[in-house]
Amino acid sequence: MTEPIRKIALLVALVLAGAAAFVGWGLIRDKESSEGLVANGTIEATEVEISSKLPGRLAQLLVKEGDQVQANQVIAHLDMSEVEAEVAQQRAALARAEAQLRELLAGSRIQEVEEARANLQQAEDNLNLARDDWNRFDNLFKEGAVSAQERDRAKNRIEIALSQVKAAQERYALMRIGPRSEVIEAARHERDRAKAVLGMAQVRLRDSVILAPLAATVLTKRAEQGEVVNPGFPIVILIDPDDLWLRVYIPESEIGLVSIGQAAAVTVDSFPNRRFEGTVVEISSKAEFTPRTVQTKKERVNLVFGVKIRLDNRERLLKPGMPADTEIKVVGGETKHTSRRPSAQWNPLNG
Repeated sequence: MTEPIRKIALLVALVLAGAAAFVGWGLIRDKESSEGLVANGTIEATEVEISSKLPGRLAQLLVKEGDQVQANQVIAHLDMSEVEAEVAQQRAALARAEAQLRELLAGSRIQEVEEARANLQQAEDNLNLARDDWNRFDNLFKEGAVSAQERDRAKNRIEIALSQVKAAQERYALMRIGPRSEVIEAARHERDRAKAVLGMAQVRLRDSVILAPLAATVLTKRAEQGEVVNPGFPIVILIDPDDLWLRVYIPESEIGLVSIGQAAAVTVDSFPNRRFEGTVVEISSKAEFTPRTVQTKKERVNLVFGVKIRLDNRERLLKPGMPADTEIKVVGGETKHTSRRPSAQWNPLNG
């Protein structure tokens, strides 16, 4: 081997030896400086889609993106002029049904009873008069003074008077004993029906006011004032800033080191000198394959478990969508590390 070749070989050997020593030192330093499993992902939050139960035009939209809303705060109003008219109409129908029921329950008034008695007396007097006319016309017919047609008309007046007396008697009896129980029961059912119809109209009117179900932040507006919205269409999307979490994926070989309630420290690029507290609140019960973004074929077939870490965001510094690194603290036993630290959240659905 010539002298130049020997120098080049020696230089390459020294470079490789130095690189190996540097890598080895880096791995040891990482193991000694960490106290648990290291992984990363993206911060997520509970999203609540606020929609209308009714179809209608969005008459008012009272929030914009980024606004803070309180529980039961009005977010939007639908144009419910037709429902308002229906409510007024059903109120009137209910008032009428209640008045009729009260009248039946109160029974007949003294004046009504006296009126019925007077009508009966008048009908009886008319009957007596019709009978007197019949007797007179009958005698005149026998004497040949009147025709048979005139006598028949007198007889017909008696039949009419008899029917009038019968009707007046029934009316007088009804006034004395009051309405039948069946009539009162029917009036009650009508009152209840009118009340139910009014209640449904009032519910629709109440549903036209769209409220925030919780204290939250407006993340997205999906509709604008004046648009027609359908039931179930999200008008705005809210997020709960106090319910943030970080989802990471831990290899199958290391999932045994993670348990519910375990503490975790989380860091984000926006606050490099801050460590935010977290707690493991959920561990997937089913293993998943790592996504294709992992470079080597060997690692792509590894199994991982999703782990959800709830974050302490009392200062409201953390936001959904922030990439974050976490260190899950292992209590006792050997310290391990995940074999990979992807730069973005792993999504097993991409695998």
